[in-house]
Parts: sequence; C-alpha cells; structure tokens
Amino acid sequence: MKCEAKTEQEMRDVDVKWPKTIEDLTEYIESLTNREHDYGTSVYAMSLAATAAFHYAASKVGATGFQASCADLDVLRRTRSIKGPFMIIDADNMLYPQYDLHGKLQEAMDSWAEWAAEEAQKKLDGDKEHVHPDVLAHWRRLVERNQSTAG
Repeated sequence: MKCEAKTEQEMRDVDVKWPKTIEDLTEYIESLTNREHDYGTSVYAMSLAATAAFHYAASKVGATGFQASCADLDVLRRTRSIKGPFMIIDADNMLYPQYDLHGKLQEAMDSWAEWAAEEAQKKLDGDKEHVHPDVLAHWRRLVERNQSTAG
C-alpha cells in the first residue's frame, strides 16, 4: 500500500488510504517519507501519513463517528498547542444563511466568557511589567464584563 501521488497538487488531491494492517500503514508512511520532498510536498507527506495512522487507529479501536470527530479535534488541539476552547469555521457555510456564522461565533464567545475572564485574571495576577497598557485594559474588561454578567 503506497502513496503514488508525487507532486504537491497530486498529494493535496489524493484520497488517503485506510490501512488495515500495521504493515500496510508502515509501507504507506514509508512511501511518503522515504523520498525527495520540496517545501510543499513535505506538508502533504506529514498530513497524509498522520491521516492514514488516524484511520488505522480508528479502525482498530472501533471508533464511532463521534469518537473520531473528538479525536481529530484533540489532534488539532495538541499539534497547534491550543490551550483554551476553540472552534472551526467552515467558509463553505457562508454560502448558506441557515448556518449564521456570525451568530455561531458570538454564541461561542459568550460561552467562553467565563474561561476568558479566569485566564485574564491569572494574567493580571502575574507579572505585568512588559504588558502593553491596551492589553492590560483588555484583560480588565474581560474580567469586569464577566463579573457584571455573572452577578
């Protein structure tokens, strides 16, 4: 089981394999990593290998669709070093008014207000020597806004 795509365009467009055995997974990853790469193809070598490994692990643990969606968000959280709550916005949804992207973003930010206030308070309680006054003011607003809506 090898990835035959060679160019950046081909690698971007290729469907990722679903390896059934560890040997298939190893062969697929080696076919991606044991060859010459340029700046663009190296990106896809990593993402294709990671996706194949994800598919392999999901099939071995019998993951449901919901479990797989939680796991892929956790991979994103870990690889991007995201410390707090986050959301993904699919720009394709801009084409359909029922998705109300502005409303969804506002809803998420409202639900994150307590978290943001707690994190801002931690920063206000810490060393502020090199913090810009505008940032300090913003942290204070986050804390104050949460206190006024909580009580």
